[in-house]
Amino acid sequence: MAPIQQEEAYDDKIYFFFREDNPDWPNNPLAPRKISRVAQVCKGDKGGNGSFSAAKWTTLLKSMLVCVDSATNRNFDWLQDVFIVESDKWLQTKIYGLFLNEWGYSAVCVYSVSDISEGFKTSPLKNYSGKTPAVRPGQCLQGTEKTPPETFKVIDSYPEVAAQMNGEIIFYSKHRYQQLGVHQVQAADKENYDVLYLATDKGSIHKVVILPKGPMNILEIHPFQSQAVILAMILDKTRNELIVASANEVVQLPMASCGAYKNNCGSCVLSRDPYCGWINEKCTSINEHKNGTLLQSLRHDVPRNICPTSNNSEGDSSSPSSKEDLIVTLNARCFLNCSQESHYADYTWIHNNRTVAHCTSGHRHCLHFIDNMTNELYGEYSCVSKEDWFHQTVITKCLKNPSQDSKFKNVKSVGLASVPSLSFWLGLLHMIAIVFTIQ
Repeated sequence: MAPIQQEEAYDDKIYFFFREDNPDWPNNPLAPRKISRVAQVCKGDKGGNGSFSAAKWTTLLKSMLVCVDSATNRNFDWLQDVFIVESDKWLQTKIYGLFLNEWGYSAVCVYSVSDISEGFKTSPLKNYSGKTPAVRPGQCLQGTEKTPPETFKVIDSYPEVAAQMNGEIIFYSKHRYQQLGVHQVQAADKENYDVLYLATDKGSIHKVVILPKGPMNILEIHPFQSQAVILAMILDKTRNELIVASANEVVQLPMASCGAYKNNCGSCVLSRDPYCGWINEKCTSINEHKNGTLLQSLRHDVPRNICPTSNNSEGDSSSPSSKEDLIVTLNARCFLNCSQESHYADYTWIHNNRTVAHCTSGHRHCLHFIDNMTNELYGEYSCVSKEDWFHQTVITKCLKNPSQDSKFKNVKSVGLASVPSLSFWLGLLHMIAIVFTIQ
């Protein structure tokens, strides 16, 4: 339910968003059994004059809420959640709707209050062919006036308008989203950008920014210590925080999660996060530097020369903490794991200047498997990410033979049996199968 102020106070409306049984379904088996609706009622509706109409809304109209991808003709008819982005000018208020379809795909469509208001105001009533009363059905009246009986009879029998409310599809995804929040943020370029927070059925949150050329999923957030279903998600606009609750935890998360992009300019600007920018050798929140000159690019094609010293070749983000020595015995099996922090970068494992594994963007992990450890396979393995013009070494692991040097006796050992259990490999295959894409 959302109250929307109009230019005249008496004309203020309340909008309802809901699902209901499709009245056309029994006669048309191909039609969806449930349909999504938007309804409006005048905020000052006082009921009718008669004993029957006095206890009922006399200005209630409803319409079908439609979310269709015109390119694929996919229809998303199961309304899941709604979020209102208010504007000082009420006609520019936006309504974001989260929908599902029968295949479990999710879609986000956006509607304007201007279009919805115009649809209710001008559309004829569905299946009604009689004369339109002097007081049009759904019309708000001033002062103590009440809806006339002749108008109530029509709207009570024909509450649906013929026009459907069509939204503009923002994107659709294979992920099953359950909740939606939208925050409008002013970036360094003084433009406003809508940032969507979408809670998945797996307990994670996807952060999607609407850029001029389309949406980008810039970050996956895991709010809880252990995986749990998200029961509630609230946006605190005054503190710029996301409040998320499960059955056992309630956490507060900053919307400006700039630390996720590491402290190098390339990762910071390529994130396309409107909350974050590069300044004073640090990726930081724009709220901390309102008057500063932050480096930020909210374009799909980030300029190569945006950073003072762009990492066009091997990056310098490696640190001692990103290097690790591992003991691996001969003939053992092992795997190397590199977390894919950017959903738009390719990741490569390199050993002795040779690529041994390549992982395209869209996965959560880049894994390199060694089935049988030999002397030639010892040495340094570096995981390098590449996005557009920016390269960086994410992590380096040095595989050591325990017989080579006694000083490695206390170094972390990879407990690798020559024949790992079936559950071990199934777990790894499960990680490989996790694909992260927004279509």
